[in-house]
Amino acid sequence: MSDEMLKIYEELLRQINRVYDSYVEQVKRLNNMWSDYKSAVSNVKRNWDADNVLLMLRINELRASIDSIREELDMLKVRKELGLIDDEEYSKTSAELTDTLTKLSNMYEEARSKVDEIDKGIKEHWFRSMDVTTLTTDQVDGMIKELEENKAKGEVPEDVYTRIKSDLELIKRVVQALALIKTESKA
Repeated sequence: MSDEMLKIYEELLRQINRVYDSYVEQVKRLNNMWSDYKSAVSNVKRNWDADNVLLMLRINELRASIDSIREELDMLKVRKELGLIDDEEYSKTSAELTDTLTKLSNMYEEARSKVDEIDKGIKEHWFRSMDVTTLTTDQVDGMIKELEENKAKGEVPEDVYTRIKSDLELIKRVVQALALIKTESKA
């Protein structure tokens, strides 16, 4: 082979190596970004699981207040029908309670909507961050078993248990579907 041909191939190899090195660095950056993303999602999800329980307690308190006002309205109506209060007192008290009920119901719906929106957004990121292509149903079953054991020890509140178990059951179905797809593509 002539020296000129050899120089051409050496230059070609240098170009290939430059492109290769560039992509190796880009893949490393992507891997680091992916790792950082997964870690950030995990931290946000862990914090959200704890905060969500507290928020749902507050929302449930609001719901209980709404139910209580509805009962008060029912009792007020009964008191009017029994003649224990006059029409004027009934109208005034009923209007006040109805106004309060409307305001609390709007607050409840707004709070519930916000919690649901955040929950949905976090779950989307959590599902994206999980590498379900490498998970097995046995691993997910192990996570469910560990969750149930922690609940039995009193380490996991009922609300958190219900939410996480539901999430894990969904992941298990996704893993099962992926396993089925992999099996069919091999056949």
